[in-house]
Amino acid sequence: MTEDDLWWRTLTEGPLLLALFDEYDRLLRANAAYRQAWRLTEDATPAWEQMVEAARRAGVGPVEPPERRSRLAQRGYEQAWRDGRRFWWVAQRTPGGGLALTGVDISALARPRPTAGQLLSTRAGSELLQTLLADPGAWPLSVATLPADADPAELLARIRGEDGCMRLADGRLLVMLPATGPAQARALGERLGAQALTEAVWGEPAAELMARA
Repeated sequence: MTEDDLWWRTLTEGPLLLALFDEYDRLLRANAAYRQAWRLTEDATPAWEQMVEAARRAGVGPVEPPERRSRLAQRGYEQAWRDGRRFWWVAQRTPGGGLALTGVDISALARPRPTAGQLLSTRAGSELLQTLLADPGAWPLSVATLPADADPAELLARIRGEDGCMRLADGRLLVMLPATGPAQARALGERLGAQALTEAVWGEPAAELMARA
């Protein structure tokens, strides 16, 4: 593999989100990370409005309607997403009137680690979980789920200071176990009385992990 091959492979398969739109705001090209974030198939080339609406229905994409046109030739901005992630984007106008976008997941910088004694709401918990998923220092990472009738006060008294606890939309409790190997996670899950233990997969958003839990 040559240096050029390695460079292009890094751009195509790396963690940066890269996309190019034409002057009519239709997607021309995007790498795997961008397509995964927006839930786009490998060959999809939607118009911007269609892409944003499809992402909204899928529970991803920006929380606030994103500004599409700007008078600036280049600008950077932070953006909160529905699945709990936060991105930093750099948008650059091309000579032909199109738009080149570069994004990076900054979820790990969005909020501090949890402290013991907090039961987070579904929204606050998903934001914290996304922070942990994007933080290499939190891996390996697992989540333990407990039934809806579990006592939150008792659970909070038994978890570690670095663990996070949230209430899922269906009423169950979910405990986040950062920097915890599989064997230790199983032992902690048994001690907490967890119904299930789910190991996180690098690159997945919080919404997908919660759906698997």
